[in-house]
Amino acid sequence: MICKISEKTGGAAFSVPAEIVDKHFLRLATGEQIKVLLFILRHSPDAVTSEKIAKELKYSESDVKDYLRFWILTGILEQTDEETAKSVKETKPVKYEPKSAPAQAEQKKPEYVAPVKTREYQNPTQAEVAVRMEESPEIRALFSELQKILGKTIGYDGQCTFICLYDHFGLPADVIFMLVKYCMDIGKSGYSYIEKVGGTWAEHEIDTIEKAAEKIASLGRADKFWKQFASLAGINTPKPTAKQAEYIEKWISSGMSFELVYAAYEQMAEHTGKLSFAYMDKILANWKSQGFNSPDDVDRAEKTRKDAKSKAGNQGEKTASYDLDKFARESTMKPLKYERKNKK
Repeated sequence: MICKISEKTGGAAFSVPAEIVDKHFLRLATGEQIKVLLFILRHSPDAVTSEKIAKELKYSESDVKDYLRFWILTGILEQTDEETAKSVKETKPVKYEPKSAPAQAEQKKPEYVAPVKTREYQNPTQAEVAVRMEESPEIRALFSELQKILGKTIGYDGQCTFICLYDHFGLPADVIFMLVKYCMDIGKSGYSYIEKVGGTWAEHEIDTIEKAAEKIASLGRADKFWKQFASLAGINTPKPTAKQAEYIEKWISSGMSFELVYAAYEQMAEHTGKLSFAYMDKILANWKSQGFNSPDDVDRAEKTRKDAKSKAGNQGEKTASYDLDKFARESTMKPLKYERKNKK
């Protein structure tokens, strides 16, 4: 298809700098950024305030300022507001490379430093984001598809989040799509939450569609488990904490039934009077070591223990090896500590 401006078009006209097209800025810019630029070009050479643009185009002024920064950093526009200019740093668009947070002053290193995986990350500048988009068709496609999923234009904060997930955490685009859709389904589509969950996924090497699907399914089972548990326990919190969700996923993946977990909750409530998933986990670990798979198994073991104790009388004979009362007493007397196992 070949097109040109219709001869029927009359009235005033305004020029558009060729550099905008020649340097592919139209391809890099969002629709909103282009609209803002056209509005400014139409009123050139007069300066236009962000407040006026927001009023005429029905955008928020904060969004307009975000759109304007793109054109300022590409060199198409000049900032005239001195106060706002202080927040926009001049940056030469060099080849973008993901960076870690700035290192502290050089100090004498010890003979051996154990390797520690860091998740510190320094956001790229807006100019570096533009360069990253220009040099990577994958990033452009990622942003385009995510805007459809989110139903809104991705601003600078969102661009930094998704570049972090893609470049720093190394999550593939299809996994990022699934991550964002999951966060939206649970009503938590904020960029900081998406980045936090994405970091956890990367840490646990959830880097394929299959792993992401299993993780989402596991989280769904944990959410269903929590709703049933919270209803019976009289807990009003709609969602478990991140640590509670980890325990629930652990119990489910270990094949523990809801009934057995709730029995552990009742034992915990009886001996401590407060909600402690760490305490419940210790009870469940003890039951698992004894081969208990249901509350009936626990009840039978308790009955056997009491019968053995009754027969022993006051002779001080040794009772069954699984003394649940003793375990409960020792658990309440000693502080509970959850120790994460180191990965080998």
